[in-house]
Amino acid sequence: MFTFVSAEQKPLIIPVFIPHLGCKRVCAFCNQRDVTGVTEPTLEDVENAVKNYLSWSKPRERREISFYGGTFTALSREKMMNYIIKGVEFVENGTVNALRCSTRPDEIDAERVSILKNNHFETVELGVQSISETLLEKMRRGHSAECVEKAAKLLKNAGISLGLQFMTGFPGETDNDVEISCTSLSILKPDFIRIYPFVPLKNTSVFNDLEAGIVKMESVETIIGRTSALFLAAMKLKIPVIRIGLPQSDEVPALYPENLFQVVVAKAIENLAENGETEFCIPENFDTSFNVARKKFRFIKKI
Repeated sequence: MFTFVSAEQKPLIIPVFIPHLGCKRVCAFCNQRDVTGVTEPTLEDVENAVKNYLSWSKPRERREISFYGGTFTALSREKMMNYIIKGVEFVENGTVNALRCSTRPDEIDAERVSILKNNHFETVELGVQSISETLLEKMRRGHSAECVEKAAKLLKNAGISLGLQFMTGFPGETDNDVEISCTSLSILKPDFIRIYPFVPLKNTSVFNDLEAGIVKMESVETIIGRTSALFLAAMKLKIPVIRIGLPQSDEVPALYPENLFQVVVAKAIENLAENGETEFCIPENFDTSFNVARKKFRFIKKI
C-alpha cells in the first residue's frame, strides 16, 4: 500500500513581497517585479500589509509573516534588521506567531542563521530550483549543489524548518536532471517543498532565448510528468508538497491546467498503478485526483 502525505493545516501566511531585493544577480527565469507588481516596501507598507491581510482573511490558529520574493538574508544588514524589528513587533504583541522568509542558499551562513533564529524566524525557504549542476548553470543561478547542502544543514541544525523551492521544465532540462533533484531529497531532508513548473516570463533572458529560437520549451505533458516525478519522490519520503505552480495572473501565462495540483497527483497515482501498486492511502484533499486515476486503473482502491 502506498501512503500519500498532504501538508497539515498550513498557518495563515501574510506575505510581504520584497521583489528582487538583495539579489546580486538575475536568474535566467526571474522577473519578480512584474509578477508581484510590487516595488520596495517601506516599514509602513509592512504594517499595512499585515493589518489589511488580517482584516479579510479567515482566522487560523497560527499566523506568520513571510518576507518573499527577494533574497532576504542578502539585504544590507541595516535594511534586513529594520524589516526584522518590524516583524518582531507583531510577534511580541501577539498579532502573529512567527516570521519566515525565502532566500538563496549561497546567502546563508552561521551568522545569518543565528540572527534569524534569535528573532522568531521558524521557517526558511531556499530557492534551489534544481540540484543538477548542469541545470543550475543553464538557469544562471550562480551557486552549486554543494552550497544547497551546506545551507540546508545549517538551517536544520539550528532547528529552523526547511522548505525547498524547485522548478521543473526549464528549457534544456533532462530526465536525469530531475532524477538528481529527486534523489537529493533524501540527503537534504526538507520539511516541505514547493514545485514551480517553468513559466516563460517576459523581460527574462530565457524568454528572449525562446522567442529567438535559441532554446525550446518542453511540452506541457512532459513538464507535468517531471513535476509528478518530483512530487512522487517527496511522497515516498513523507515530505509534504505545499504548492505546485505559480498563482495565475495577467503577467503569468496560463500554460497549465487551473487544477494543476490535482492533475499532478493523479499522474503520480497513475504512475504507481502502472508499476503494480493497487492500494493507496489517500488524504481527503487528494480524493479528486484518486477518482481521476481510478477511471484509468479501475482495480486500484483507497484505504
